[in-house]
Amino acid sequence: MKGNLTPPDFVVNLISFSYEWIFHEKMSDEVKKFFKNLSYVGLGTIIATIFSFTFNILAGRILGPSGYGEFTLVQSVAMFLYIPMLMGFSTAMIKYNAEKEDLKRQRTIISTTYILVFIFTIVSIFLYYLFSFQISNLFSVSGEIFYLSVVFAVLFVFYTLTTRTLRSLHELKKYAIFQPIYGIILLSAFLVFIFINFISFKSMVFSMYLAYGIMGGIILAFIRKYIRFEFDRSWADRLARYSSYAIIGGVSFVFYTNIDKILINMYMTVADVGIYRAYYFASVGIAGLIFGIFNTVFFPVVSKCDDKKAIFKKIGRFTPYLVGFGLPLIIISEFVILKLYGGGYPINFSLILLFAIVSILIVYYGIYDWTFCSEGMTGVKLVTISTIIIAIINIPLNIYLIPRFGLFGAVASTAIAFFAGISCLLLLKRRII
Repeated sequence: MKGNLTPPDFVVNLISFSYEWIFHEKMSDEVKKFFKNLSYVGLGTIIATIFSFTFNILAGRILGPSGYGEFTLVQSVAMFLYIPMLMGFSTAMIKYNAEKEDLKRQRTIISTTYILVFIFTIVSIFLYYLFSFQISNLFSVSGEIFYLSVVFAVLFVFYTLTTRTLRSLHELKKYAIFQPIYGIILLSAFLVFIFINFISFKSMVFSMYLAYGIMGGIILAFIRKYIRFEFDRSWADRLARYSSYAIIGGVSFVFYTNIDKILINMYMTVADVGIYRAYYFASVGIAGLIFGIFNTVFFPVVSKCDDKKAIFKKIGRFTPYLVGFGLPLIIISEFVILKLYGGGYPINFSLILLFAIVSILIVYYGIYDWTFCSEGMTGVKLVTISTIIIAIINIPLNIYLIPRFGLFGAVASTAIAFFAGISCLLLLKRRII
């Protein structure tokens, strides 16, 4: 009988013992289905990560901290620029699409969302072109980096919208299959650029362009039956109400996850931005990857669950294991990955420990964040409060601490801000229950 098990079933059986040990209950059929879907997504993401991991390490070694830092600036500025394009509508689409598996309803929600995002994207591009000089000065970047960031933002929106559509439809097997394709395109494109001796931060940027664009196009072909040129006013209003709160949280999130790189470039050097990104990728990036796999399945599933008290209870039981196993794993991950980056990226054990702590805080906050969001308008409003608190604490601390303590100031600011955000959600938890 064991030989007939599919890989996902085998993974679920391995997990069941740990689940019963942590939560003191048998795995229900619904929980088994959750872990089965998680195994599909996990397998696909891990394969994709092998390619994206190789892409980052090779790029970091070949381009050095300065070139790696320039790419980081393009990516960080793009994360600010994409906000008015997406406007939180993709999160609203997942929330409402995941609630009911009804083709007509899903088609209406998806089509309306795509039309709204398209309109906001066109308007944003026009405004960015009109005020390009002022915006590039605001971020302290050249005009070239700014325009590269605009294109990056557009393609990122396209990729994000299509992949989140798959998640909203519970098409997790397809999502798992597409993830490695993205990684293959990303690494292959970069290797071709290096082979033709195009050694520049732009080789990383253009590789990302190709990966986002091609992958988004492939997914679009698979979901075409859900896309029609039809705009539903009532759903637009409902999506807009949800996204109006989601966008506030989204803006705060982008600020406190990218402002540190912008300020490091202002107060220090672009090479320091590259070193900071290497530490960030080796810690927060790895932790975020694991959480991303989990949340790909978790958010759509928990959106359908009415008993949020049971969810919070499970989170509470899981927390000691997250800290006990997660912290040492992130520390080891950082050390190994930084070694792979090469001698241009100095290893500082105090910085490694700080980044590991930040990684655990971000994951813990993320679990509560998406559980709150799954509750609908009430949850999103409460998460908005916490994200604003994080931004209010994080940004001034970065401005104060980075000039005085360098990279230590940046990561310490993030740790303090997320601790405050977690405390806020724990206090607000009763409102959800």
